[in-house]
Amino acid sequence: MRKFLGLCLTGLSLLVSSAYAEPQRDVLVTMEVKKIVKGDDGKELLQSADQAKPGDILQYTATYTNKTNKVWRDLEATIPIPGYTEYIPASSRPAGAKASLDGQSFQSIPLRRKVKQAEGKEITQVIPYGEYRALRWFVRKLAENQELKFSTRVKVLSDEVPVAPGTGKASEGGQKMRFR
Repeated sequence: MRKFLGLCLTGLSLLVSSAYAEPQRDVLVTMEVKKIVKGDDGKELLQSADQAKPGDILQYTATYTNKTNKVWRDLEATIPIPGYTEYIPASSRPAGAKASLDGQSFQSIPLRRKVKQAEGKEITQVIPYGEYRALRWFVRKLAENQELKFSTRVKVLSDEVPVAPGTGKASEGGQKMRFR
């Protein structure tokens, strides 16, 4: 399971770094994953997530830091949702995130799709949260040297090791990236 989380973070890094174009090269993005557990007093605690199993709740936090002395406008802060996990509704902070099934097209939560029934009638269905693959917040501006945090929670559904996006194979890598 330790390798699972490392691969999830690698996948997050790959997806986040590929989601941005050249203009955001001076924005440092740091991803962190923590496991949510209940303390003896019943309060939630954030613990190291170097191990997780099906049923565990993980919190992904992306910190976007403007490392320049200029304002970045129209930032698209994205947290990919790893395979083998399910988005937990209303867990995103700040509120207002949009969701995606493919990391390309983002819509308001809950996502919906039209489905044609056997008798030919078309109905609109809410898409299961397990199919969500990314969340995105649209930020008008990130001031010079400003830091913004975005987070969401997912439930681990399986202990299978996912492949790194775009590679077709498992791989390991870092948890931090910088746009250049």
